[in-house]
Parts: sequence; structure tokens; C-alpha cells
Amino acid sequence: MVYRDDVNRYRPELHVTAEVGVLEAPAGALSRGDSLHVFHQFRPRPDAGARWAHQVASGIPYGWDVCDDVLVPRDNEIDCLAGSSVPVGDGVELFFVTTTPAEDSDPSTLRSNTVTHGHRGARAFTIQRARIADLGAATAEVSDDPSVVSAFVERLGPVDIDDSAYPVHDLATPSVVRRGDVWTMIALDLVDDVDARIVVLESADRQTWTVRGSLEFAGESVPQGRPYAPRLTLMTDRGTDEDKDVLFITYPDDSLDDAADSRDEAGETTGYIVGTLDGTTFHTSTSFQVLDHGHDFTRPRLVHGTRPVLSGLVGAFPHSGDGDEPATWANCLSVPRFLSLRDGHLYQDVIGLPTAVRSYTDRAAVYTAQLEVESGTATVELLDKDGNVIVSVAHSGEQVSVTRDGDTRVAPLADGDSDTLTIFVDGPVCEVFADGGLVSLTTALTGPRAFDRFSVSATGGARVLSAMESLGRQLQRQLAHLDDPAEQEKLIREAVLADRDLSAGIDPGE
Repeated sequence: MVYRDDVNRYRPELHVTAEVGVLEAPAGALSRGDSLHVFHQFRPRPDAGARWAHQVASGIPYGWDVCDDVLVPRDNEIDCLAGSSVPVGDGVELFFVTTTPAEDSDPSTLRSNTVTHGHRGARAFTIQRARIADLGAATAEVSDDPSVVSAFVERLGPVDIDDSAYPVHDLATPSVVRRGDVWTMIALDLVDDVDARIVVLESADRQTWTVRGSLEFAGESVPQGRPYAPRLTLMTDRGTDEDKDVLFITYPDDSLDDAADSRDEAGETTGYIVGTLDGTTFHTSTSFQVLDHGHDFTRPRLVHGTRPVLSGLVGAFPHSGDGDEPATWANCLSVPRFLSLRDGHLYQDVIGLPTAVRSYTDRAAVYTAQLEVESGTATVELLDKDGNVIVSVAHSGEQVSVTRDGDTRVAPLADGDSDTLTIFVDGPVCEVFADGGLVSLTTALTGPRAFDRFSVSATGGARVLSAMESLGRQLQRQLAHLDDPAEQEKLIREAVLADRDLSAGIDPGE
């Protein structure tokens, strides 16, 4: 892995990334007071086993502090793969998956980044638990050595699985949530090398789990195909005041033939379905809906609570001016999205983002607009310093689209929508929100071009009623021409003259 300043300067400032290495997936998250804790799966080197890192943001959910790693492979374990986290007392319990090689198999060929995507390979999967009893202490005491594993993490060993009533194979990607008096786990049962099904387990103590059976759907179902990363959360519908279960699932999408740089497989689509889980039957009230329509968003994880928070994987690679791609980092998580459920539809909100951009970044930017698009189209282009279009966002009233390198992704808008548009760019990531957060599109920027400015136009009767740009500090200086040496000299001269006039009692207005 090559260390290069010309690619690392595009590192996102408000998104979670690995300090060094390749971020592979969000692994778990929880809130504690005004702090948001995120765990993510990553590899410090391509040939290293996957481990879990820990980052925390206090007050505003965008200023991330890196803590010590919490899980690493040990003994004959190959990888520590993503799972979920649940708050327990003052701490947290982590549910993670370890892989081990089958007999006579070469472990170096069985890392999850070397096994063909969607295949189990010659590996055994085991769900395990770990505990951080004092999360505050684990956050406060951080080593200067990035390879250190937190001393506050206690591994509790594998969970016990009773599958006598419904036999299963290898279980992976556990999602754990408390529902009433019991704990419910949604996991993938890896039936064979390529097939998987979603199964439901229950537990009274989070250690001993009973398999209840395969997840079935009553009413509207979900797309066909092998599922990935099922996640379950509980929410109250603000429109109907009913308590609902929301199930997130990721599926391969053969229509997306330009796979993200972060993986070799075809594209993926993550969506959600709303209803009620009764035993192993999910009674659907709102059919499967795409969660994010952009080029690069998949496999989200959730912070459970009155208003859940969601973050997904974004395949974002840095690029250098000479075409080389190696850098000290790759990929990131989307910014935390606060979820609300209304009339069976999820709305995603990014809180305090303009303030965070202005206060904590150099090159991030947010464009927010209220549009009138009964006819025509409002278009916002993201330009580099030479005026070249990096990404184009178009709002036609009926749909929002994002175009990158000639590839357009489209999200339909609801009837009577609010015609609002928010575009957030940070390093190599662009996140678009429309219709009050009902629609989102996340796209990684490609090539070595850094964002410089927004260009806005409206045609065919469309109008921008109001708009606001929030820019990072360097972009603010650039807008004021304070990054130009000649302009800086001019400003200094004017300041000196003004100071001299004031000292002499001369009114500058005369």
C-alpha cells in the first residue's frame, strides 16, 4: 500500500473511514448520551484478517475520534466479520462472526476479500459475543499504537444455538434487537456455497439462542435472489401511531452492471419492508422500497432507539493525478441518517450538517434549495476547479437523478412532494436527499478531480425559490479569493491603509 499526499488529500472529513486500510462494512453502532459509537469491519492491509475498529462522535455526529480496535482474529480465525451491537448497562455487547478454515484448506485463500463474492468457500462461520463493560473508559483511554486492541474488550466466546426444531448450517450477519420480553436475532443461514436464507432466532439471555425457523412473508414479499445483511428495527409510525417492524435487506442487482470499485461483484440494492414480525412470519403493510437509489450505498447498520440512526457502506476510492490508485485508505460509511417512519415510508434526515461543514471541514460543501418544478428541470452540477462536471443532479418534479461518468441513477418522487433538494459533498462522496428525506442517492466521485463549486440552472419553467450554500473553510477562502497570493497582498495593503487612516482620524467614508 503506497502512501501518497495527492490522493489522501481527498479523504472525507465528516465520514467515517479507516485510519489506515480498507473499510469493508459497518459492523455495529449505538448511542450513549450525546455520543454516537460506530464499529466497522476493516483490514489494515489487504492480506490481513478483517477486524473491528471503533470510532465515536460526541455532540455533533460528524466529528469522529478514533478509538482502539475492539476485535481481531486470533488462534485459527481468519476474519472477524460484521454483526451488530446492543447496549447493556454502561457498556455494549458485540455480536460478531468469525471464520475458520475447513480441514486441509489454505487460510490465506479464505479471507472474505479473496473468496468469490456470494460464496461461502471452505470456511466455517461462528457467531460470537464480546463485551465492553465500560464504554466511556474504552473511549477515554486510547493507545498511540494503531495495532493495539482495547483492553476493555472481553470476548465471551461462541453463542449456543439450539436448532433441534429447525436445523441450520452456518449462520452469519446477526442482527440483534429486543422485542418485548425476548431478544430476537435475524441471521443468514448459509445453506450451501452460494445459497442463503433468512432465519429467526430468539433468546432470553443473549447467550442461548433457539432457531424458530425460516423467515416467511405474508402479503407483499421481497425481491427474488440471495439476500445479504438483513437488519431489523422497531419504529412507531408517526402517521398512524402504530408500532412497526422495519426489515432492511440487500440484494444483488443485475441491472447495475458497473459495479463499485470497492468490490468485483455486480451491483447491490438495499431496500426495506414495513410490517409486523409474528414468530417467523413477517406480515407486510408496506411493500419493499429501495432505501438509496444512488451508485454506491449498501449493507446498512442501525442504532436502535426512538429515532433509529442508519449508516451504510460507500465504495469510495481515492485517485491520484497520474492514474495510480493506491493510498492509505479506501471506502467510508455514509453520514449518520436519522430515520422517521410516516405512513409506511422512511424519511432520512441529516442533522446539523451545514454547521458541521462550516465549522469542521476545509473542502466539504452542502447545497440546500426549495424548488418549484411543476414543469422543467432544476439542475445542480458539481464542478472541479477547471469547470469540468464531476456529478450532475437533476430535479424534474417527478424524479431526481444523479449522473456520474454518463451513468444515470433515478429516484421517483411522491405525488405532492415538497420539491426540496439537499446535496452534500465530502471528499469522494456525494449524498443527495430530496422530498424531505423520502429519497436519497449516494454516489462516490471518480477520478482525481476534487470538488470546487456548485453550478445551478433551471429550465422549462422550473425555479429555485430559495437556496443556501454552506462551504468548508478552504472553499470559503477560495470564494473570497483569499487563496490567491495577489488577492492576499491586496487585502493586506487595504487593511494597512485602513488602519493608518483610522489612526490619523480620517473617516474612510468621506
